[in-house]
Amino acid sequence: MVTIKIKHAFWGLTTVIIIMVSTYLLYAKSTPMALTFTTVSSISELKLALKIAAQQQRPVVLDVYAEWCSPCVALTQQTFPATNVIPQLNKFTRLKANVTANSATDIALMQYLNIIGFPSLLFWDPQGNPLPQVKINGFINADNFSQHLQLPIFSLPPSTSQNNVQ
Repeated sequence: MVTIKIKHAFWGLTTVIIIMVSTYLLYAKSTPMALTFTTVSSISELKLALKIAAQQQRPVVLDVYAEWCSPCVALTQQTFPATNVIPQLNKFTRLKANVTANSATDIALMQYLNIIGFPSLLFWDPQGNPLPQVKINGFINADNFSQHLQLPIFSLPPSTSQNNVQ
């Protein structure tokens, strides 16, 4: 009699655990995978990263930001990790330049890139050519950014001219 009650309790408990785990897995919100950005801190680091990306025939996105900039934080927390943005960003070499310190190197990099506000998203095509016409200044939401990343200019066939790595 005691063994039957123990068996029933065991199976009852097992059933409850299975139901709880199944419910959790069914309704748990999937977390998008984290994207990694390569940090560039100077003009020479940027040029090297652009050269490598051009050799790999990958378009480049560079996020120039400052830690005190709330639109920059929103871009990092809301736009980049959005599930509709991640597949497009995975096609790009992703670079970040943190210019919070406003050091001489930061200022030189911002002048080189003609940065006048934050955040600034700059782009290069797969051959390493800068694309100033598609630069984004300020915050952009995930839907608009996803559409922006699908522009045909990011997947142009190799040009016959020499690469123009800025």
